[in-house]
Amino acid sequence: MILPSSLYGFSRRGFLGSALALGACQPAAQSQTPVAALPPLKSIAPFPVGTAVQAGHLNDPALARLIVAQASQLTPEWEMKMEYIVRDDGTFRFEAPDAIAAFARTHGLGLFGHTLVWYAQTSPAFERLDEGRVSFAQAYRNYIHAVVGRYRGQAVGWDVVNEAVAEDGEGWRDSLWSQRLGAFDHMVLAFQNAREADPNARLFLNDYNLELLPKKRSTFLRLVERLLAAGAPLDGVGTQTHVAADQTPGEMARTVAELAQFGLLVHVSEFDVSISRAQGLIPNRADLERRQAALYGEAAEAFMALPPQQRFAFSFWGLRDSESWLKREDASDTPLPFTASGEPKVAAAAWAKQIGL
Repeated sequence: MILPSSLYGFSRRGFLGSALALGACQPAAQSQTPVAALPPLKSIAPFPVGTAVQAGHLNDPALARLIVAQASQLTPEWEMKMEYIVRDDGTFRFEAPDAIAAFARTHGLGLFGHTLVWYAQTSPAFERLDEGRVSFAQAYRNYIHAVVGRYRGQAVGWDVVNEAVAEDGEGWRDSLWSQRLGAFDHMVLAFQNAREADPNARLFLNDYNLELLPKKRSTFLRLVERLLAAGAPLDGVGTQTHVAADQTPGEMARTVAELAQFGLLVHVSEFDVSISRAQGLIPNRADLERRQAALYGEAAEAFMALPPQQRFAFSFWGLRDSESWLKREDASDTPLPFTASGEPKVAAAAWAKQIGL
C-alpha cells in the first residue's frame, strides 16, 4: 500500500578474441551478428553491472529474464525523477518506482536511485508554492526525504544532483533550485538532506559529456572539489558516458582517471555508444560498429584501471537495442550491448574481454 505524502510532509520508504576479430571484418549487414556463448556480464565483472529500466519493461518476460541474467543493479530510467513522482497538486505517486524496487528485491538486485535534483525538471507545485504555509527550503527537504526515505535500506545509492554543469563549462546551470536556494547552496542542501534520509546510501554528483568537452569536465572537477570543501556528504561521481561511435579514442580513459583523483567512488552511470549520432563523420556503418566495439572495450579497460575500492558500478542505459532512448531519434541506432532479441553483440564481447574474460 502506498501511503499519501506531499511537499508538506513525507512518509518512509580463446573464443572471445576470435569473435572480436570476426566481427571486425564482417560487412555492414552482418556486423551486428550476435556473439555466441558469452557468459553473463555480471558473472564476469568484479563490480556491480547495472542497467536502466522502466516499470513497463518488466512486463516483457524475455527482457525480465535478460535483466536478471545479466545485471546486478537497476536504475529507474525516469520513474524516480520529479517528472513522474510529483503531481501538479504537490502529492506524490510511487507506483512505478515501487514496482522496480519490488522486482529488484525479488531477484536480489541492487537499486540505484535516479535522480533527486535536476535543473531540467521542476513541478508546478514547487513553482506556485505558498510560502505562507511552508518555506521553499522545507518543501525541498520534504521532497528529498520522502523519496530517499521510501527506499531507505534498499537503494544502494542516489544521483543526488544531476547535470549541474553548464554545457559550455562556464559555471553551473540556472534552475528553479538555484534561483530559490542559491547556485551552490541548493546542491549542498540536497546532499545534506539525502544523507539525513538514508545515512547508508552512497550519494553521487552525476553529469554527461565529460568525455567530449574537456572544459566541462574541468568545471565538474572544480565543483566536486568545492562540494567536498564545503562538507557536503558526497561519496561518488557519475559520468553518464553517452557517447557516439566517433568519440576520440583515449578521452574516456582520461575522464575516468581524472574523476578518480579525489578517491571517491566512480560510477559509469548511463553507458551507451550511438551509431547514428556519428554517421556524419564516419559514413560506413561497419566502421562505426567497429569503433563502437572499441569504445566499449576502452570504457571497460578504463574502469578496470581504477582501484577496486573506487569501482562503484558500470551501468548500461538499457540492455537491448530495442529499448534504447536513442531509438526516438533514429530507429536504426543500435547503441546497447544486446540485440533486440537479447543476444550479445560484438560490443558486449569487447567489453567482457577488457574486464578479464
